[in-house]
Amino acid sequence: MILPRAASVLSALALPLLFASVTDAQLSAPACDPGWEWASNSLNQNPCLVTAYLEGVCNGGQFSIPALSPDHHYIGPNGPDNGDLCKCNTVAYSLISACDACQGSIWTEWSEWSANCTSVSPPGTFPEVIPSGTRVPGWAYLDVIQQDIWNNVTAFNNRSLPESTSTGGPTTINPSATTSSIPVTSATSSRSSTASSVPQNNSKSSSHAGAIAGGVVGGVVGVAAVGALIAWFILNRRRTHVPPSATYVGGPPPMGQYDGVPTPFTPGSNATPKKYYDPSDPSTFPTSPSSPTIHTTNNTYSSIGVNGLQPNRNQYSGLPEV
Repeated sequence: MILPRAASVLSALALPLLFASVTDAQLSAPACDPGWEWASNSLNQNPCLVTAYLEGVCNGGQFSIPALSPDHHYIGPNGPDNGDLCKCNTVAYSLISACDACQGSIWTEWSEWSANCTSVSPPGTFPEVIPSGTRVPGWAYLDVIQQDIWNNVTAFNNRSLPESTSTGGPTTINPSATTSSIPVTSATSSRSSTASSVPQNNSKSSSHAGAIAGGVVGGVVGVAAVGALIAWFILNRRRTHVPPSATYVGGPPPMGQYDGVPTPFTPGSNATPKKYYDPSDPSTFPTSPSSPTIHTTNNTYSSIGVNGLQPNRNQYSGLPEV
């Protein structure tokens, strides 16, 4: 009795686990590179797995997304799936583009992704009911029509938008449905974006970049101001300390300037003292004046008497009377 009862309990516990394993086995998706955690939903499902959930709605709950090889990316509907509404919408395109990016690949443009779609849902809408096992990040509903491509930076900046969940109940799984997948091609798109992850602190990096740029500009202005101050100081110093050659005013130096020390005249021993007239001393008698000397030249005037005076003819030349 105990053994059958224990077996029934184990069967009851294993049955839900079996169904869960089957459910998970019908959806497969690759893992993302580190640094793309921000693109996952609140259930820690990366954009590749969320895409598989949405694509499985139109394929009986089964969908497989293969991992990308180097230099390859996913392409849009091309053949029997041209009318697949789960693929021909901007929400699925944004999610599969993020799946490209988080594997280090590029992603295609929206116009290229939807080129073969027979019908396209309005922008920002998913035409089917969202499965209960997943949640769609808010950034997947952003506009991609204007720029014709999904923008990972815009998605990162809007990663806090509310998620979308199921509103019509759980989606039933058809066990007989054929598993589908998204085709992969080489990365030859002419306008695909680079697949670089956005760091978690990207919102702060812009402010840091602004502060760095401001510091650089301020430093340049400061250096220029110091240079201008030094130049002004040098010019001002040159003006206040003018060399003697710059202040010289032309003109000859004064002539005949005496720089020596005057020396008093000392009469020699041969000097004859001056004698006054003495009637008893013939040596003091006046002598007869000498005749004037006349100098003549061919081209000059005749000269006058000595000292410019004519001899006195009436001068007394005799002896003085007593």
